[in-house]
Amino acid sequence: MSLLRQYSDIFSLLDDTSRIPQRTNRRGAFSPSFDVHETEQAYVLEGELPGLHDKSNLSIEFTDPQTLLVRGKTERLHQESSDNEPAIAKKDKKEGAIEEKDKDSRPRYWVSERTVGEFQRSFSFPSYVDMDAVKASLAHGILKIVVPKKQSQIAKKIEIS
Repeated sequence: MSLLRQYSDIFSLLDDTSRIPQRTNRRGAFSPSFDVHETEQAYVLEGELPGLHDKSNLSIEFTDPQTLLVRGKTERLHQESSDNEPAIAKKDKKEGAIEEKDKDSRPRYWVSERTVGEFQRSFSFPSYVDMDAVKASLAHGILKIVVPKKQSQIAKKIEIS
């Protein structure tokens, strides 16, 4: 395989990822950053997913034999607040009085740069992959997916009777 062909194959894999803007907004839908590299045996995808605490918020599936879809949802562990939100009122059962929750007890962000919300990324592979042998792991906010290449299709001659 020529060097130009090898590069065009890997660039076609990245073409699907480059059509989606990397960040759309801070709250809502976004597209996490992924590193993608190829070895002799597999394609390796490593994506940044800080704030993904529950693996049930993550889905990895093939939409066709050569396209992998990664989707999920990240969230903060604590309540977000803003100056526009009203104080939360809570009724005291014993005395019937209404007590306002102190606004200062909630975090007040000075800077909010982390992206949280729902995400989706699609990756199309330039050659056949072994869908049954895909492995995925999540550690320290990094999702690693190893997609083994399928051995080349063996040609089979059909005899005419």
